[in-house]
Amino acid sequence: MKRIRIAVVLILSILNLACRKEGSEKVNQDEIWMDYRLIYSGEHDSTYSRVSFRHGSKQGESLKLSSRSSITINDDKPLFNGGFMWYQSVVKGFDSLSIFNYEDVDGKVFTNNIQILNSIDLPEIDTIYKDSSIYFPWVGNPIEEDEVIWLVVGELEDKIPYISIDSVGKNGLFINTDSIKGLPLGDVSIHFERWYKNQVDGNSVGAIGYGHYISKKRQVHLINN
Repeated sequence: MKRIRIAVVLILSILNLACRKEGSEKVNQDEIWMDYRLIYSGEHDSTYSRVSFRHGSKQGESLKLSSRSSITINDDKPLFNGGFMWYQSVVKGFDSLSIFNYEDVDGKVFTNNIQILNSIDLPEIDTIYKDSSIYFPWVGNPIEEDEVIWLVVGELEDKIPYISIDSVGKNGLFINTDSIKGLPLGDVSIHFERWYKNQVDGNSVGAIGYGHYISKKRQVHLINN
């Protein structure tokens, strides 16, 4: 019983460290790392503008902004989600651009325009062959600089089963047998995700910004040829 109690205490301590968060006024303002996202979900036909802050790096402690700092998205104040530790605004439909304005407690202002460069959708297809390599095009522009495209096939408990391509000028990808060998035969869900890495204004520890277009899902048959 004593060992069980010790194990529980250790697990809770690890979880507490992993979820640590603090106010942005308690850290050096030049050490606030920023993560900007503009996400369109075809499944929900909604666009999500989202920003989060961490201390020092992507792996740093999550930060909630001080009352002496501010964040606006398209001139409106976003809602803060304490569970995910991000600030977010949502609009119905597709919006390809959001303007983020962040001012830290020292009065330094960061303005970042985050863009979804291109849309992407699934072609008219109802079957994928598990035992054969096939070429799978998308509906949308060819890949441009700083873009990556995922084809997400099915669902697995331990990972997202996706096939990616970032070759500029391509307008499709190959589904190889190794890519989907872990999936069972039958009906599976597929969708495309298109990522665009934006250039962003950050401080000494950096920042990232992505435009992310997620197509509607479709059920297809996964069979052997």
